[in-house]
Amino acid sequence: MSEDFMQRALRLAERGRGRTSPNPMVGAVLVRGDRIVGEGFHPRAGAPHAEAFALERAGQAARGATLYVNLEPCCHYGRTPPCTRAIIAAGVAEVHMAMLDPNPLVAGRGRAELAAAGIRTVVGEHQAEAETLNECFVHWITTGRPFVIAKFGMSLDGKIATRRGEARWITGPEARHQV
Repeated sequence: MSEDFMQRALRLAERGRGRTSPNPMVGAVLVRGDRIVGEGFHPRAGAPHAEAFALERAGQAARGATLYVNLEPCCHYGRTPPCTRAIIAAGVAEVHMAMLDPNPLVAGRGRAELAAAGIRTVVGEHQAEAETLNECFVHWITTGRPFVIAKFGMSLDGKIATRRGEARWITGPEARHQV
């Protein structure tokens, strides 16, 4: 069942695509028993984080709940306060993270802060999917360089259209999906 909740967090995170940079895409789902009591996603840079939205929607139901989030909660002040403090204050009992945050300001510290507060932490559910979802963020935060995809499509004879000017798909469906 926890797999389903992490999948839901990943789908929620996807809603922020194209609007969260330089932040990652994050989705959060708060669960009590088998029922979702709160959820959210990070809609844009500078806005509250996914965890904050989920906690707000859950209200008192967050106490003793389990949080599923596709990225380790932040533990530093930026444009928003640390998510770890809000999670601890809300009384969340357990946090499942798909992956640790590679940002040097977090990098395991969020998990450690939660564990020090007595919150059980689990890392690695759907990790590959989470890493793929935020590959641009991971690349930028670990290298300091933007993630760039270049695509050039041409026919075997070096053309991009027919002699009559008709355009046709030259690249395959995988390349069209990626770009």
